Amino acid sequence: MSNHDSLTTKNEVGEIALIKLGSVPFLNVKPLVFPLEERLVQHDFEISYTSPSNLSTLLFDKNVDLGLMPVAELIKRGNYRIVPNISISSYGKVDSVILLTRSEIKELKTVAVDVRSQSSTALLRIILEIFNNLSPVYIRREADEKFLNGVDGGMLIGNIGLKLRYFPPDGYMVFDLGEIWTNETGLPFVYAVYAVNKGIKLGRNLQALETAKSIGLKIVKKITKIESEKIGLGEEICLRYLTERIRYDLGEKEISGVLNYAKLLSDLDENRRIPEIKFYSE
Repeated sequence: MSNHDSLTTKNEVGEIALIKLGSVPFLNVKPLVFPLEERLVQHDFEISYTSPSNLSTLLFDKNVDLGLMPVAELIKRGNYRIVPNISISSYGKVDSVILLTRSEIKELKTVAVDVRSQSSTALLRIILEIFNNLSPVYIRREADEKFLNGVDGGMLIGNIGLKLRYFPPDGYMVFDLGEIWTNETGLPFVYAVYAVNKGIKLGRNLQALETAKSIGLKIVKKITKIESEKIGLGEEICLRYLTERIRYDLGEKEISGVLNYAKLLSDLDENRRIPEIKFYSE
């Protein structure tokens, strides 16, 4: 048995070894992970947090067993199984994946992109290159105070994107990428799913993920109160975000959104095949 296999099996003294679960440090995941963090549901997870782009690397290198993987990486690799019924997605406005510009989208020539992003960067390319027939230069940058320097616009994600959606810099317009996607396709956009590495057995923890989601959505007001103070954003904005913008299901429409996204990525040469969606089962 490899060391990786031993992550999810009993060790020599009969104790259950922890399953390494990777997540991202964004408000939108809290209804899924808060009940796990607070032990409101029994589980065997060891939870760690990192950026979406780094989480993809950790999953690929098998340094985590499962994680909330950017869908762009799922499409690119195609060697993971997806936990059913759970996603981070939107239908229409998402609020936290935004494009800031000083001009209309059609005038963009240089665009800064949040270095933490994968799925949203690819979504931006679809919106600019396919939906608007543009060929801008993309510059990957850290999301800091110099992010917008010397460019026509910038795409930001996560808690920073959410803040700037409501409080943009002077002179900038805000475009919501989730809203643009749904207006163009009529479909939800799926940003992340729980992806499981090959050889990993979740056992009771598969149900724990579903139960955590159910509990998290029931106590979303409590989660909002706690997390809004941490990120320094109004409770009303955060509650709207978690209850009206972010969706947590993974049904037929969401799968259709993923497949359409994959097709458009293949049109951009980001991916040469349309992936088969493989769900995790025991």
